[in-house]
Order: sequence, then C-alpha cells, then structure tokens
Amino acid sequence: MLYFHETVYNGTNAADATSAIVAAPQGTNLTILAPQNYFGNIVIFNDPITLDNNIHSKPVGRAQGFYLSDTKDTITAWFGFSFILNSTDYQGSINFIGPNPVFEKTRDISVVGGSGDFFMHRGVATLRTDAFEGKYFFRLRLDIKFYECW
Repeated sequence: MLYFHETVYNGTNAADATSAIVAAPQGTNLTILAPQNYFGNIVIFNDPITLDNNIHSKPVGRAQGFYLSDTKDTITAWFGFSFILNSTDYQGSINFIGPNPVFEKTRDISVVGGSGDFFMHRGVATLRTDAFEGKYFFRLRLDIKFYECW
C-alpha cells in the first residue's frame, strides 16, 4: 500500500504545490480548475509517495506524470504516471495508465511496466481517495497487485 499526496498550484502556494495546471480551455485561468467538471484541464505532477497517509512521513519516492479531465458529465481524470522509487527496500519505477472516475469508491488502473526492481512488471493498481480538500489537495491510496514479473 502506497499513498501519494497532491497539492495543486492555486496562484498563491508555489512553495508547497506539487502539481500545476498546464493547459485549460480557452478563456479559463491556469490557477483555477475549469468549470463543468474540469473538462479540458491538463495537470502535471511530481507528488511525494509515502508508506502511510501522513504527508509529513519520509517519502519513499515520487509520483510523476499527468492527468487530463476528459468528460463533461462527471469528474474523471485520465492518468499517465510513474512511481519513481528510491528507498532502501526498492529502486526503480512502476508505470501506470488509465481512467480515474473520481467519485467511484475504488478504481482500477493498469500497471504497464517498470524498471529496476520492477522491470517488465504488469498488473493492476486499485485507487481509493483517502483525502480530498476542495480543488487543491487530495491523497490517493494505491494497492498494487502484480500478475506478471520478470
């Protein structure tokens, strides 16, 4: 079980932000998620990964990637990201891709590969929202199951 903690840049929190909106629909602001379920936003992130849900715990790596909001009728983010792990227990990356329908209790995304200790691993990661504080902070819990390992 791993957790990643995201703080979205809101125009005033540059020192603490771990993600930023890099593209948005025409006429919207890059410090405020777009109306109508954030449709059209693209966000990049470099979030700390911890073994527990305490944001102040020692990070075991970083979650690096992007998500884009691709539906108008509900909040859904399509993810493409890697866990870059650099701890005494594990070295390497785990790569993830897939949709994240935010309001579902649990969601599964694909593990499509990795490097180092996770070379050629494949599987599924079950995401669960562990904390959500408005538009600018959330924490996801990931339970990763590998079904193919080299």
